Amino acid sequence: MPETGAYGPWVWLAAGILLCACESVAPGLFLLWIGLAALATGLTAFVVSTGFAWTLILFGLYAVAFLVIGRRVYGSRASLAESPFLNRRMDSLVGREYALDQAIEQGEGRIRINDTVWRCRGPELPAGTRVRVTGSEDGVLLRVEPAVPLS
Repeated sequence: MPETGAYGPWVWLAAGILLCACESVAPGLFLLWIGLAALATGLTAFVVSTGFAWTLILFGLYAVAFLVIGRRVYGSRASLAESPFLNRRMDSLVGREYALDQAIEQGEGRIRINDTVWRCRGPELPAGTRVRVTGSEDGVLLRVEPAVPLS
């Protein structure tokens, strides 16, 4: 196996800087931890003279340690529970009540919710009737029922 030699620590430091720089170009928070492990390996190689095999083992240990620490730090930042309807806007409308913007005729009508007009499906109802959203279909259509049962 090759010895690390006098250039060994510099190679690790250069590789670490290169990997950290690649992380800024292609972010994904993975190259950063590997780059930090390479930097730590280079700094350790300056202090302790080891063979090539031990330097690789040390790099592997640093990489695992930095990945675990990184997962704990960045994995705990944002939870899906904080924003359960992220990218599922229609699901966030279920259970809410709105007035029909356009009458439901032949099973279909329209509801205006804020600045968006949604297609809806339900029983025949005139425009202005309060309806409750009960679900969605195909990502473009809301299922509705009268908010107050018809007598």
